[in-house]
Amino acid sequence: MKKINYIGLLLIVMVFSACDLDQYPYSEVAADKYVKDASSVNNLVLGCYNSLHDVMYYEWAMTELRSDNGRMYAAGSSSNTTRLVEQLDQGTIVPENEWVETYWNACYATIARVNNVISYLDVVTDETLRNQYEGEVLFLRSLEYFNLVRLWGPVFIVTSKVPSEVARDMQRSTVDEVYALIEGDLENIVNNELLPGKMADGADLNAAKALLAKVYATHYRAGDEKYARAARLCKEVLESESVGNPQSGSDLVAYDKVFDIGNEMNKEIIFAVRYLSGNAGIGSPFGNMFAPVNNGANVIIGTSSGYNTPTDNIIAAYEQRGAGADKRLDVNIAQKYFNTTTQTWVTEGNCRYCKKYVNPVTTQYDGESDWPVIRVADIALLYAELTNEISGPSADNLKYLNMVCERAGVSTYTLTDLPGLYDFRKAVRNERRLELAFENQRWFDLLRWGIATQTVNNYLNSELLYTEYSYTVNDIEDWQTFLPIPVSVIDINPEIAQNTGY
Repeated sequence: MKKINYIGLLLIVMVFSACDLDQYPYSEVAADKYVKDASSVNNLVLGCYNSLHDVMYYEWAMTELRSDNGRMYAAGSSSNTTRLVEQLDQGTIVPENEWVETYWNACYATIARVNNVISYLDVVTDETLRNQYEGEVLFLRSLEYFNLVRLWGPVFIVTSKVPSEVARDMQRSTVDEVYALIEGDLENIVNNELLPGKMADGADLNAAKALLAKVYATHYRAGDEKYARAARLCKEVLESESVGNPQSGSDLVAYDKVFDIGNEMNKEIIFAVRYLSGNAGIGSPFGNMFAPVNNGANVIIGTSSGYNTPTDNIIAAYEQRGAGADKRLDVNIAQKYFNTTTQTWVTEGNCRYCKKYVNPVTTQYDGESDWPVIRVADIALLYAELTNEISGPSADNLKYLNMVCERAGVSTYTLTDLPGLYDFRKAVRNERRLELAFENQRWFDLLRWGIATQTVNNYLNSELLYTEYSYTVNDIEDWQTFLPIPVSVIDINPEIAQNTGY
C-alpha cells in the first residue's frame, strides 16, 4: 500500500498556519475521540506522508528554478504567475511571494501533523510498531526542517502542539539549534534502530542513515568527526542488501528504469514521495506543470504550464560530458515533441521541457510518477565526495564515481585522470548535477559547496533567454541565497527578524 492518502482514509489534520493547505481528500474528526489504537495512529502516519504532496508542489521552484538547471519558459508576460516564477528564477524574491509562503506553510503543516502523531504514540501497545511510527514521523520532520534551515536559515522550532497565543510570540531558533533538533531525531532513529531495515513504502533505516549523512555533510566540514561519520553512513547504505551492494554500473538499475512508472520503488529508490493516478486526488501534477504550454495534447492531456524549463546551461553540460552519449539527457530533458496533427517534430519555440515526470494521463494533474528524494546514486556520489574531501582520491571512492558514469554511458575516470583532491572534486560535482537533475538537489548542493552565488551569476550572464528582457537581469548577492520570511508571518508577529536584505 502506498504511503499516501486514499479516498476514504480517515485522517486528522493539525495545521500550523491559518491556511487550509491540504489539497487531497481527508476527513476531520475530533482527535481525542478518534485516536484510540495503533490503527488510528497508522492513519495519522499516512496523513504525514500525504502532506508531502503539498510540500513538493512548489519545492522545485525553491530549488531547481533558483539554480542553473531550470528557468521560466519565456520572457515578456506580465501575468501574476510569471511574476512569481521570474522572482524565483532571477533571485528577486519579495516577502509577498505567494509560492514561497505556500511552501513555508506546507512544510509547517507536515511538521504539525508529525507532532500530532507523536502526542498519541502512547496508545500503540506494540513496542516495535510504536518505534516504527515514531521513526517514520521523526524522519519526515527532520526532512522538512532540513529543507527549511537550508532555504531560510533560522526558523521556528515546533515540536508539540502550540497554542495560537504562544505561536504569535515565538522567535526563530538559530541554525545550530535547528540542526541539533534534526541530528538528534535522526540519531535517535539510527542508533536505536527505530525503523526496519527495509520497507516497501515509506521511510526505513536506510533512508534515515542516508538523510543523516546528508545533514552531517551539510552542517560540518572535513576534519570533523560527524563529517567522517557521514561517509561511514553512506557506505553502510551502499553495502546494504536492500540496495544490492552495487560494485559497478551493471549492478545499478538502468537509468531510464529508475523513473519508469512500471518499475516504482526499485532498489535505486531509498525514499520517494509517492503518487497514484486514477482520479483519487493523489496523482502527480508535475507532468502538466512541466510540459510545454500550448502543446495541443501532443505531450500530455490538459493544461500545461511550461514550468521548470531546462536551461541551455544544463543541456550544454550534458553534451560536454557525453558528446551525445549521456543516457541521462534524454530521460531528463526533451528538446522537441511530435505534433500528431501536422505529423512533424516541433523543434522551435516552446518545445523544451523537463521530461522526467511526464507520463500519459487521462485526467490532467493526475500522473503516476513518484518523486525521488534520496536514491542510491545520490549516496554513492556523496560517499565519493566526502571521502575525497577527507583523504583525497582513492580506488574506493573512484569506484562509486565510476559506477554512476558507467550506467550513464559516459567515460569513466582513472586515478591518473583525477590525481588530486581538486580534480576529483570537480568531477564528482559535475556528475551530481547531471545524475540528479530536476530532483531538487542542485540548489542544495550549490549551497553546501559555497558556490551558489557565483554559479547562478555565471548562468544568468550566459543564458540566452535573458537577452530577450527589456531590462537588465542583475547578479544576485549572497543574502539572496536565503528566502524571505513570508510577510504573513511577519504580520502576525512584527518582532520576528526578517532575513537580511528583505
